[in-house]
Formats: sequence, C-alpha cells, structure tokens
Amino acid sequence: MNDLVPRRPFRTLAVLLPALAVLAAGCASSSALHFRCDDPINGGLLLTVDIVRASEAQAHQIEALGEKWFYDPLRDSMRDHTTTVTFPTKDASGLCERQVSVTAEGKDKFLVIIADYKYQSTDASRQIVSLPRERWKGKTLDIAVHDRELAVSVR
Repeated sequence: MNDLVPRRPFRTLAVLLPALAVLAAGCASSSALHFRCDDPINGGLLLTVDIVRASEAQAHQIEALGEKWFYDPLRDSMRDHTTTVTFPTKDASGLCERQVSVTAEGKDKFLVIIADYKYQSTDASRQIVSLPRERWKGKTLDIAVHDRELAVSVR
C-alpha cells in the first residue's frame, strides 16, 4: 500500500516549508507611529523630526552626530530610509498630531527618531530615540512631543 502513495509531494512540501518560513521572516512589516504634541513645543518654533530606518552602524553614527545629523551629508545619503515630519505649535484644527507608517525592510535593524530642537538637551536620549528592530517592527509607537524632548512608548 505504501507504494501507491506518491512520495514526491511530501518531499516537495518538506523542501518548501523551510523556504517559506525564511521568506516570511524577511518580509516587510509596517509599524504605526502616532505623534501627539504638547503646547507649546520647541520654544514656539517649527520642529523637524526625522524617522530613520538604519543599520546598527548607521544608528550609532546618527546618535554620535546628535543635532548635527540635520546638516550632515549622511542625512542626504539616507534620504530613501528617512521620513521627515514637521510640527508647528498647532495645526488648523488646534491639534498637534501626526500619524506615520514605516515599513521595515531587510537591512533595517534600528529605527532612529531624532528631533531638531532649538534647545539641545545635555541628555541626548531625550531628543534621539534608537529602537532595535524587535521593539518597533510591526508595532505601534506612541510618541509624545514635549517642549524640549521626545518620549516613546511601544504597544
């Protein structure tokens, strides 16, 4: 009776399942970023925030640059991996909120969120947030934009 059961489909399936698992692991996954601002922010000036999908080495470079990131050639070279969002003190509706979707791709190991505040903090982690892939891929990030700092929570 075993001779009547075709073995080839099972072999094919045994080969395809691990390949499909690898493909699924490498597929892009979106993350939702929800920004909400205090009033006022940034001393009443427009605030620029970059959301950068980066390799580990690039994330370290951005962190080392700090606010100089916004004027460095590295920013231009990473334009395809950067989403820029600006925040006035309030929009026409009287609110200061933004929704952004970011898609993780193969080499994107970190998500760096960096704000160009008028007054730089001595604690860089208040204006630059760097999250490893497992903390942001496929998740929702709530980002509070305060007068002189960012606060990120992941859900």
